[in-house]
Amino acid sequence: MIKNLIGGIAVGIANVIPGVSGGTMMVILGIFNHTMEAISGVFQKENDHRKEDILFLFQVLLGAAIGLVGFAKVLEFLFDHYPTQTMYWFIGLIAFSIPLFLKGEMKGEKIKIIPLICGLGIIFGLEFLNPGEGTVNVNPAFPSVDMMLCLTMIVVGIIGGATMLMPGVSGSMVLLIIGQYYLFKSYLANVTSFQLNVLIPLCFIGIGVIIGIILSAKVCDYFIKRYKAGFLSFILGLIIASSLVLIPFDASYDLMMIVTSIIALGLGGVIVLGLGKLQ
Repeated sequence: MIKNLIGGIAVGIANVIPGVSGGTMMVILGIFNHTMEAISGVFQKENDHRKEDILFLFQVLLGAAIGLVGFAKVLEFLFDHYPTQTMYWFIGLIAFSIPLFLKGEMKGEKIKIIPLICGLGIIFGLEFLNPGEGTVNVNPAFPSVDMMLCLTMIVVGIIGGATMLMPGVSGSMVLLIIGQYYLFKSYLANVTSFQLNVLIPLCFIGIGVIIGIILSAKVCDYFIKRYKAGFLSFILGLIIASSLVLIPFDASYDLMMIVTSIIALGLGGVIVLGLGKLQ
């Protein structure tokens, strides 16, 4: 139980950091296959180990919730005091994950140009439609709860849940690109305030996470078995484009800002390469 809980906490922390993949963390910790089997087992008609599968998934998800909420507090502090350096840390995490992705998930597979371009195009298109969202209003006020917000939070949850299981893809990175990451992070950081305008959206995010996990398990299984090279090339395009569109061009740069941003970028690279060594 303790191992599953700790593994879940690590996955939760990974999922709240843009550029770090929760699925990759599962692979590193050795619980990825067990998680996939448990999800599949829960929905099988005949399964003698259904209770064990449910207990395992509960332990991992509980740990993930603890990791998400706890580390969201840390990010709240970083964005309050070092927003530009934090963005470069994220960029380092994303950019340095590319060679690991090529050596790991893409090993033995040829890059397919069309899916790669599609992945690039989606991220650049989102940035074009929603320019600058990744660098503005890092600690937003909570909006009033209405139907549109609830539906939006379900979509946010689906993205988070779907990418939670996909090695090489960061759900927080995608949320950062589409302009929903900071609100998501703020909800998590303030869950212990027990305000209804925080708890209600989080409940809808939770619904979306469950839907996303189920959909992701089925979609990943389908595309990996039938179109592995193309599917992974598409993911590679998402990662490459994300490392570019997050650059905070509108920040005010002086010598100290440049130096500390370079250090933050390098720190992100050290973390990712360290995880690669563990893997």
